[in-house]
Amino acid sequence: MLKKTFLIAFALWSAGFSYAQVKNKAGSTSPAKVLSGIDSIEVRNDFFAGLKEKTSGRSDQAEVYFKEVIKKDPLNDAALYELSNLYRAQQKDDLAEEYAKKATDANPSNKWYFLLLSDIYKQRQKIDKLPAVLDNLIRIDPDSQMYYLDKANAYVLLKKTKEAQLTYQAIENRFGPSDDLETLKQRLVINQDDPLKAIASLKESIKKDPSNASNYLAISELYIKTGAKDKALTVLKQAHEVDTQNPYVILLMADIYRSDGKDSEAFTELKKVVSDPAVDIDIKMQIILSYFPKLKNPTSLSEATALALLTTKMHPADPKGFAIFGDLQAQSDNFTGAKIAYKEALKLNKNVFQVWEQLLQIETAEGNYNSVIKDGEEALVLFPERSPLYLFTGIAYAGQNNHEKAIVNFLKAASIDPENAVYQSQVYASLANSLNSLKKYKESDAAFDKALQLDPINAFALNNYAYFLSLRVERLERAAEMSKQTNELQPENASFQDTYAWVLFKQNKYDDARIWMEKAIKNNKENGVQLEHYGDILFHLRQEKQAVEYWIKAKELGVKSAILDKKINEKKYTD
Repeated sequence: MLKKTFLIAFALWSAGFSYAQVKNKAGSTSPAKVLSGIDSIEVRNDFFAGLKEKTSGRSDQAEVYFKEVIKKDPLNDAALYELSNLYRAQQKDDLAEEYAKKATDANPSNKWYFLLLSDIYKQRQKIDKLPAVLDNLIRIDPDSQMYYLDKANAYVLLKKTKEAQLTYQAIENRFGPSDDLETLKQRLVINQDDPLKAIASLKESIKKDPSNASNYLAISELYIKTGAKDKALTVLKQAHEVDTQNPYVILLMADIYRSDGKDSEAFTELKKVVSDPAVDIDIKMQIILSYFPKLKNPTSLSEATALALLTTKMHPADPKGFAIFGDLQAQSDNFTGAKIAYKEALKLNKNVFQVWEQLLQIETAEGNYNSVIKDGEEALVLFPERSPLYLFTGIAYAGQNNHEKAIVNFLKAASIDPENAVYQSQVYASLANSLNSLKKYKESDAAFDKALQLDPINAFALNNYAYFLSLRVERLERAAEMSKQTNELQPENASFQDTYAWVLFKQNKYDDARIWMEKAIKNNKENGVQLEHYGDILFHLRQEKQAVEYWIKAKELGVKSAILDKKINEKKYTD
């Protein structure tokens, strides 16, 4: 109850709600409508009821209450504002804009209404309407520089250079000069239609202040824009002499080298930045991240890895370098190196969820369940509301046949992040596997059905569900449909081919089963379970001698079971 009360109080504060009066366009207070005492009470009650429904997630009912408010009091700004927010969440953009505009008209002194209208205009790309809204925000809160900057940016997008320049000048007059403001002014010059005029203007700025590298950068960008890369490189070399510590100069030089196919020269320049202990590690991270779209290229992967390793040596106390080095090691399939890097990152800072997630993913893929449980339980102390940690930990418990603990973790994972249907489908499929292992077949089938409801093409769920049904010799037609679908989704997957063959075997369709099992063996010749199944099929095709040969091969490949031994010894099929 306390939480709901707080949420309602916050909504009232942010909306600036007032029962007694509203403000007209001139800003003076006057009754919007003469309400009777009963009407006034009903308006109050309806508004609070609307807020209660909204905070409980019942937006349709909230809409009904807020509309009742404006039916009785058409200029009730708080209800208009709430309706606009509801419609925006429902992506009813026309209505959201209409009610936000009505709210600002009803109460032109509330900045929250104008901020909402501003966001709607930005979302709808109605940039031409933004300056007027931002003028109102500046009127209400003249000391917020953000509104001036947004206004200038709107003019830039509208290609109204003169208006943008005047706004930048207004910012300087009110808040004083700054490097960031100068950069924005330069960008405005660069974006002009006449680059030669812009270059001439920037050269004049260099004469006044030759130590400011940003002017050189701006000129070089203009030269690049006009295709004069040689001139851009010359200017950048001048900038490097002026400011040897400026990483952006080298970054732009590297971009020019790359565009000319001179990758080794680009790497040399980037290495200079990463080797410099004075350069902030975040800049180095940006350099390394710039390689990520090209990591399929072995050279790019090698260079990025080398830069990441160098970053860890230059910043041994910062976890970011080790984390990105771990990512690159994983990209190279060096999972041992990746684990070492991730663990080093976690030694320096345990509070980065993504690093824990990456570490657990690798340990799970390796089947290192002891490590997954140890690291997963430690991570859950820090991040008790992160669903993937429960999923990985649950998979590890299931891998150790501790299905009771696995189920506890899967159920917790399912209760978090319910909006991600594909991920939730994987959680329910994992839950179904553990329930099946405990012979809770009804609950297992329900979990599989839920998984496929969330993601009908979850091949993992389709395959396992089909296989478990075949083992129980239940709903074999349904099992065959699901197994066939998995093979359409992943046609070269030996495990899926094996399952389909086994379902066909259970349907007494031995010739078809043989075809599919041979496909599975072709794609995975060293799988003993598949060889045992193939022997079973051959026996039912009256090829008893060959069946025994495949059972023996299955045992040689490590399959251990009393049933297999019985088949070999008695030279006949048994289940």
